[in-house]
Amino acid sequence: MSTLLEAVLWGVAIGGALVIGAFAGAFLPMWERFATTLTVFGGGILLGALAFDVVPEAEEHTSSVTTALGFLGGALAFLAVDWLLTRDEGRKELRRALQAGVSGGRAGGGKEEAARGETIALGVFADGVPETAALGVTIAEGEIGLALLAGVLVSNLVESYGATQPIVDGGHSRRFAVLLFSGIAVALLGAIMLGSTLLLDAGDTVIGLAQAVAGGAIFATVTTAIVPHAFAEVSRWAAVAAGLGFLAGYLLA
Repeated sequence: MSTLLEAVLWGVAIGGALVIGAFAGAFLPMWERFATTLTVFGGGILLGALAFDVVPEAEEHTSSVTTALGFLGGALAFLAVDWLLTRDEGRKELRRALQAGVSGGRAGGGKEEAARGETIALGVFADGVPETAALGVTIAEGEIGLALLAGVLVSNLVESYGATQPIVDGGHSRRFAVLLFSGIAVALLGAIMLGSTLLLDAGDTVIGLAQAVAGGAIFATVTTAIVPHAFAEVSRWAAVAAGLGFLAGYLLA
């Protein structure tokens, strides 16, 4: 199977998780604690993927110093984008996708509720780009990272599920919500294709640096958008879910 075709197939699977989550959010009741627990489980898988797959693979291609600097650079770059997107008072919930999407009931309503859901959707897009690009890098290397893939699928499914209800409650149709996440799915498909094709002829150092940068961005995503709210919502059980996710990431890696 060609690298491009493999990237397309996995990109469709990742995008499909977003669309399925949107359908579930539009037509099923909102189970808040379950969704939060599942999200932190996905975050644990992503951390396991970083520890046992992404970062070690990066170090195989380049030096430890380059890997460390790339990881730090990726995390700082994500946090810089996070600051730019959330410095406006109206976008404080952007990096709290699950928190805004599945908590707080139906308060607000109308345009405020719709804007909140759309902001969450933007957050899902911003979080998804480094994750899917990192997957593309693993495809370019010749073998997809299963732990990373599992973490991305779980987080996409639950975040789109959490974001859809406020969009619908705010006055938009279910069709609008599903189409919105379908558009994000197409964008993430482009990200995984770029990650898998642009590095096909790159040297080991470039590939390793790209993996390290993506890993840093994913780490920042988990620690700023998933972990804080999960512990606030489900307390100590969040640690159990995250730990189980981390073990799953280890086994998949």
